[in-house]
Formats: sequence, C-alpha cells, structure tokens
Amino acid sequence: MIIFNGKVYTNLDGIAEEDIINLVYTFPIEERVRVEGGKIIFWEEHYFRIMASLRILRMEIPMLYTMEYLEEQILILLKEKKLVQVSSIVCLSFFSSELVSRATPISPTSFLIKAYHAEIPRHVSSNRSIDLYKDHYVIKGLYGCLESSNSRLREIASVYVYENDLEDGILLNDQKEITETLTGALFVVKENEIKTPPLSSGCRSSVYRQIVIDLLQKSEEINLVEEALSPFELQRAEEMFVVSLSEGIQSVKQYRKKTFNTEISRKLFSKFITKYRLG
Repeated sequence: MIIFNGKVYTNLDGIAEEDIINLVYTFPIEERVRVEGGKIIFWEEHYFRIMASLRILRMEIPMLYTMEYLEEQILILLKEKKLVQVSSIVCLSFFSSELVSRATPISPTSFLIKAYHAEIPRHVSSNRSIDLYKDHYVIKGLYGCLESSNSRLREIASVYVYENDLEDGILLNDQKEITETLTGALFVVKENEIKTPPLSSGCRSSVYRQIVIDLLQKSEEINLVEEALSPFELQRAEEMFVVSLSEGIQSVKQYRKKTFNTEISRKLFSKFITKYRLG
C-alpha cells in the first residue's frame, strides 16, 4: 500500500502509465523518516532537507507541500497499513511529472510515500569489518550531498562488500578523501578528538549525521572536527563508528588488520537515543 499525490493505492496498478514512466526514469529525491507510535522523529529537520533538495534540483515546490500536509499524508498511510503504534520507516520520493523542456523548465512535482515496519535505532558492537572501495569515486559538492546522487555507485560498491565478506565499505571522492560508508556517516576517534568528513567531501547531508554532530559539539570531553579525512588516518584511529537512520550507531570492529574499541560510541548512543525519544 502506498500514497501517490495524496491518494491511497494498494499497488502501482491504479496509477496512470505516464506517471509510472516518470517515476522510473526521472531523478527522484528520496527522504526516509522514522516514526514511533505515530510521531515522526526529527520531522522538521527532514522537511527542510526535502525542501532544500527540491531547490537544488530546480524542481517545483507546490504550495500544497507544507510540513503539516506531508505529515498528514504519512500518518494516513501508516493508519492504512496498521503501523501507527509500532516503529516504522517511511520513504518519501519526489520526482518530476513532466520532462524538462523550454516550455516547462521547472517541471511539476509528484510524490510517492511507502512505509514498512522497522526496529528502533540501536548500537551494535560486533565483528563489523570495513574496507575502502576504490574502483569509482563519489561526486563532490552540493549536488553530491543529495541522497540519490551517488545511489548507483553505492549499489556497485555493495557488490564489492558482499564478494569480500565485509559488513560495510568506505567511499572516496576524486581527491582520494574519505566521504562516508555505504551505510552512513563515518566518525573516526583518536584520543579526545572525533573527525568526520565535511559535506564538501561529497557525503550525504543526512539528518542523523547532523544530530550526532550537534551532540558531539555540546560535549566538553570531545573535540569534534569536520575536515578532509585521509585513508591513512584510519590506521591510527582508536575507534570508528557509522551513523545512519536505518541502523542507528554501528561500531566498526575491524579495518583491514586494525581492530578498534567501542567506548566512545557506546557513551554517545545513550545521549543519541535520549534525543531520539524526545525528537
């Protein structure tokens, strides 16, 4: 069951053929949000990220797309799927309804909403192994920070991860700088400093990345630094962890022959989950 432009459908069969073609072949903007007991977590932050993405791609922003309207559409779908009282992830997709042309340089925008049950974010410390993916590089800059910009590259890199029996892979930009992992934002700990790549590196500007950055900036024990991160620094790190909407905070156990501890990420997770529950 889905919502397409404000109407509930059991599947895609009831949607017009031209809309299906546009959905498949145009560049979509995607945003995933978490919902707990009918409450959208960090909804304001997600909403403004959606609006910023639409502006970057020069897509129409209808007056109808208010924060209240989209929230209402999400809750309607959750009620239809009987997911209101549980933890769930909702995926919002926005795409051009028409091909861009001289007559319509700013194309009308349509939206599609899907939802599925999911566990709450968690901290996991296990035999999580990680390595560099070096066959192709991510796009840097404002465009590269969009969720969908490097999606095909992440799919290709996933093949490398599975073939080498890894849990995750680290992506690089064309300057051989670390951007993020396939799963989410990467944070590297050394003594009392935590480094994470800046948005200019090409990493996704995710809401959960920013939430963790805000928490770390308020800490008196840790110095957070957003700057270019070299692969050589990973070997000197004491701890690494990955932050994502789907998996929460995941400690990295091993990078090549280097193993890490999990002390900082465990402490951080307790603060994160408190903010999550209040979000």
